[in-house]
Amino acid sequence: MRLALYQNDSKPSDVAHQLASLRRVARDLRGEADLLVTPELFASGYRLPPAELQRLAEPAAGPFVGALADIAREAGLAILCGFPERDGALVFNSAIAIGRDGATLALYRKLHLPSDDERAAFAAGGRIVTFDLLGFHVAPLICYDIEFPEAARACARAGAELILVPTALRRHWHEIARQVIPVRARESGAFLAYCNFAGSESDWDYAGLSSICGPDGAVLALAGEAEGVIVATLNHGAVAAARARLPYLRDCRFGVSGPD
Repeated sequence: MRLALYQNDSKPSDVAHQLASLRRVARDLRGEADLLVTPELFASGYRLPPAELQRLAEPAAGPFVGALADIAREAGLAILCGFPERDGALVFNSAIAIGRDGATLALYRKLHLPSDDERAAFAAGGRIVTFDLLGFHVAPLICYDIEFPEAARACARAGAELILVPTALRRHWHEIARQVIPVRARESGAFLAYCNFAGSESDWDYAGLSSICGPDGAVLALAGEAEGVIVATLNHGAVAAARARLPYLRDCRFGVSGPD
């Protein structure tokens, strides 16, 4: 699988601009990538007031996802994209996976909401989801989720061989990108893709540093701080090889708890 991450310098609240940027990148990647991943809340931008995020939220069957499906079909690649999702009275920080035929493959809702602003804007999701793409079993997480080893392990135990993580990581948290992400890949025995924003939104400066790591923790591709695209080719056999060499999932005693 050829995996591409779009480290986007966003224009908050301008969904049309974001879609146009994604369409341009997807067209440039036609024939060069099988799957394209965007940052967290790509549609809207991340650093917005809760009321604005809720205003921009759309159903998973709404016009934004319809436009994503068109882009996927035109470019002949699958897309995982972050957006604010409305479901009745609730709004979620979500990521949707679209196949290259435009069909929805999976919808994931962020489990861990790290700030008062996120908790004011969104309800928390409640489950891990997986989907199959080009022989890989894939699981999305979003940003703060990957900072919990339990979330990555839950994906791996559900069979995930590739974990996709749209994020919105501030520059002063750069050690998450540099240190935590390779470790999560290694301990899960899975490829891990971490896709961040570039530039700034309001009072936030983004770290960039999007990366693709192998199941042994090796960094296969790493972005700097500027907008751009990184691409890596994922060899499915590397997952089994890493898990045989580092059998954490086999040997971990998941049922052990602390003292009474």
